Amino acid sequence: MDKIKTGALIAAARKEKNLTQRELAAALHVSDRAISKWERGAGFPDISLLEPLADALDLGVLDLLRGERGMEPEPEPTVRQALAFLARQAKERTRKRWSQVLAGAVLLVPTGFILFGILATAGAFEREITAEVLAGVYSQTGQMVGETTVVIDGTRSSVWGGSYSGKFAIDCLDATCQGDVTAIINWDAFGRGEGGERIGFTAPGYHVASGVESWLYITEDMGSFGLRLEDGTIIATDESYVPLLTADYYYAVYLPVETAPWSIPME
Repeated sequence: MDKIKTGALIAAARKEKNLTQRELAAALHVSDRAISKWERGAGFPDISLLEPLADALDLGVLDLLRGERGMEPEPEPTVRQALAFLARQAKERTRKRWSQVLAGAVLLVPTGFILFGILATAGAFEREITAEVLAGVYSQTGQMVGETTVVIDGTRSSVWGGSYSGKFAIDCLDATCQGDVTAIINWDAFGRGEGGERIGFTAPGYHVASGVESWLYITEDMGSFGLRLEDGTIIATDESYVPLLTADYYYAVYLPVETAPWSIPME
């Protein structure tokens, strides 16, 4: 998604509706500075604001994500259901993040850093995850064509945004199932608190060409996820992931409400 194009579309649609930035901001219960920021291409609306913003401007949600009006009718209810699904995840992550911040504040006493180091060394911020998850297999157009299992067996860390290292073997994808292949998942892939979830596969001494695209959606307990293969096939535990994964953008949903999320092209 191109933030400049999306900003220009918001500005043009607002002017067509004869709305000022302040009037649009009032309708969305945000500041007029937020509207100005979006229109300048300096950020995107929070995921929870996409639907009301689209409604206020007589646009489709996908129009906002693409940065241009679509020529064909979009499956609006399905897209909105997908965004609602992701928004629920974002809300839960924000709650957990605040819990971590408060816990960290307790540790930041004069002996806090020492205690943190002791706890980290002892593995207090890590837990083992072993699971076999059933996921649907979807075509490039979003049609379910089968099922596969994903074997998860590794260590989940909650430090610095969260990460996972271990087996993430997709049964229908041989490259991920080799005995020496390790999956690395990061929940703050942008590294600046801006969210994004990224997966990569490695083996001793080299990077594995797994056939899996880098960006994915995955809950922190790893029980729910959606990802796309390089041939366009989608692997998802819930069909709510499918509408976004059939598009060519990735929408980061890991941010607090006051910070505008942004998107990048799928790789």
